[in-house]
Amino acid sequence: MNDKKYLEYTYSDTAAPPSEYPKLFAKWLLDTVYNNVSTIGDFGCGRGDYLKEFQRLGFTPHGFDISPNISMLSDFNVKQIDFANDKAPYTKEKFDFIFSKSVVEHLREPSTYLTAIHKSLKDGGKAVVMTPSWKHTHWGPFYIDHTHVTPFTKHSLKAALEMAEFKNVSVQYFYQLPILWKYSWLTPAVQLLAKLPLPFAPYNDVPWSVSNSTNKLIRFSKEVMLMAVVEK
Repeated sequence: MNDKKYLEYTYSDTAAPPSEYPKLFAKWLLDTVYNNVSTIGDFGCGRGDYLKEFQRLGFTPHGFDISPNISMLSDFNVKQIDFANDKAPYTKEKFDFIFSKSVVEHLREPSTYLTAIHKSLKDGGKAVVMTPSWKHTHWGPFYIDHTHVTPFTKHSLKAALEMAEFKNVSVQYFYQLPILWKYSWLTPAVQLLAKLPLPFAPYNDVPWSVSNSTNKLIRFSKEVMLMAVVEK
């Protein structure tokens, strides 16, 4: 995960084109999970997309990532961390909220990372931990990223979080399609779409880009996430 070429590619505008998604998702998290603004740690902040949106909403964000390019986020309180090898806690600061999206599946010893999140929360704090759902991605999309090494099911993620001493652990399937956050009654239609053998980038060799709106609809009907909401 700390390979320079991998990090530069993963965080590039080509591999992950900028979009409105972080803005929409950060607002959804505020409205439905966090419920108020305070200190928040983004564990795996990458190029800072969510740091910017959390700050815009009124949070006091802190970022942690393995990429040396994190130093470019000079407008934020950020720290370079190797989640697989550095000892927790990563900072003396403790947070009211923590956000972790698409990190834990990269770690061969995820329990160490989840314990670090627990240690970094204030008592009564709340964390969101997200990872691809193995049930929905085992047939191929899980390995779009070759550094994915630890898959999770609803049961295994819940168990791992409980062993890390979190309480009130809730794990749900989560579709990265904002339209479903507003119109949940459309979920059966999206589930039907997911069953169709439609190609999508970057899993298939197709003439359109990952940012194509139809491609996003197809891709994220199939690539379902797990979202865990936990408390300390």
